[in-house]
Amino acid sequence: MTFANQLTLVRLVAIVPVMAALYIQFPGHRAIATGLYVAAILTDYLDGILARRSKEVTAFGKLMDSVADKALIASLFFALVAEGSLASWMAVIMVVREFAVTGLRMVALEAGEVIAANSWGKAKMVSQSLGVLVLLLGYVEVGYWVMLCATVLTLLSGGSYLKDTPRILAASSNAQDRRS
Repeated sequence: MTFANQLTLVRLVAIVPVMAALYIQFPGHRAIATGLYVAAILTDYLDGILARRSKEVTAFGKLMDSVADKALIASLFFALVAEGSLASWMAVIMVVREFAVTGLRMVALEAGEVIAANSWGKAKMVSQSLGVLVLLLGYVEVGYWVMLCATVLTLLSGGSYLKDTPRILAASSNAQDRRS
C-alpha cells in the first residue's frame, strides 16, 4: 500500500465527516464541511503527484482514485440537490456519466486493461470540484454557471470514454474466450 494509495483511501473515508458536518447543525458546521471537502480534494491532486514522482503508479491507485473522486463528488451532489443549491438534472447527468464510465472501467479491467482518467475527465473533475466548492461557500448563482460548465464537460468526457466501448467490449470478449 503506497502513500499515494493511502491518500486515496483517506479521500473515501473523508466523505463521512464532510457529510456529518453538512447535516449536523452546530456553529460553523458549513465552514468545517467546506474545509474538510477542500482537504479531501487536495488529496486527489497530491496522490497523483506522489505516485508519478515516486514511480509508484499502481492499477489499484488508478482505479480507486477514480472511485474515491466519484464517491466524494456524488455524495456532495446529493446534499446540494437536497438543500436546493444544485439543479437535480445536472446532478443526474453527472452521476449517470460516473456510473457509465465506472462500468466501462470494470469491463476493461476484466480484459486486463486499466482505464486511467484522460484530460477530459480531469477537466470535468476540476470543474465539478470547483462548482461544489462555490456552492458550499453559498454562491448559488455563480455555482449554477460553474456547474453548467461542469455538466457540459461531463458529457464531453463521457463521450470521450464511450468512444472506446467497442474496442473494450471486443477485448473483454477475447479475454472471456481465452478463459473458456
